[in-house]
Amino acid sequence: MDKIVILGYGGHGKSVADSIIRQGKYEIAGYTDNEDKQQDNITYLGSDNKLEEIFASGVANAVLGIGFLGKSLIRDRIYEKAKNIGFLFPAIIDSTASVAIDAIINEGAFVGKRAVVNANATVGKMCIINTGAIIEHDNRIGSFSHIAVGATICGEVTIGDHCLVGANSTVIQGIQIGNNATVGAGSVVLNNINDFEKVVGVPAKLVRS
Repeated sequence: MDKIVILGYGGHGKSVADSIIRQGKYEIAGYTDNEDKQQDNITYLGSDNKLEEIFASGVANAVLGIGFLGKSLIRDRIYEKAKNIGFLFPAIIDSTASVAIDAIINEGAFVGKRAVVNANATVGKMCIINTGAIIEHDNRIGSFSHIAVGATICGEVTIGDHCLVGANSTVIQGIQIGNNATVGAGSVVLNNINDFEKVVGVPAKLVRS
């Protein structure tokens, strides 16, 4: 079984680790972080400065264990560093998730417990589709975006890169959401959202542009 290293090990990292074990494709070699979390019997391998050494030891696969909130730029930086070393980033799909046969899950994406990715949907690289989120048919989710716990993205929606769609929010069919946009938790999106805009509420209204 090929080995995989988890880059960062907070709360999201624990969820990723559990899904890796459920998926049964990879053996977890350990994790990197700024400090030893001393949890879950997963080996601490050191900080990110150890990545070249870890790769040279024969661990060719990596996954980000860092969540999105407040850490989007950190996720980007660590991904680029690991890619430049040569690590591969396989998609991690929890065994309880439901992914359509023709859905496309790109490099390094994480699909969590009981999430749904329906027919002809595309999930961009390094996305997080979190617990119970629903990605309906013909959706396009951009790279490094996070669809949070329980969010529902109705059919034929396009979401740009580095976006956050908050927990239990709903985006209705056909909506276009630009890059770096934020949808607050529990919101209902009825209109398109431009780059860098933040909307909240029911219906969702602009609070930042």
